[in-house]
Amino acid sequence: MMDWGGMGFGWFFGLLNMLLVLALLGLLLYLGLRAWERGSGEPKKDTALEALRLRYARGELDEETYKGLRKELEKGGEA
Repeated sequence: MMDWGGMGFGWFFGLLNMLLVLALLGLLLYLGLRAWERGSGEPKKDTALEALRLRYARGELDEETYKGLRKELEKGGEA
C-alpha cells in the first residue's frame, strides 16, 4: 500500500527543501543589494565632523577651537 508516496512524509520534505532554497535565494538577494548600495560611490558622511560643522555654523565654537577639533577628528580616522 504505497499509493500515497512511500512513507507519507514526502510532501513535508519537499516543502522543507523548497523553503530552504527560497530562504537561500532571499539571503543572496539581500546580500547582493547591500553590496550594491555600499559600492554606489557615495561616500558615507562622518557624523562627528558634521556635528562639529553645525556647532561652528551656529557660533558655538570659535575658529581656533573648530580647527583644532576638526584636526583631531580627521587624524582619528587614520589610527
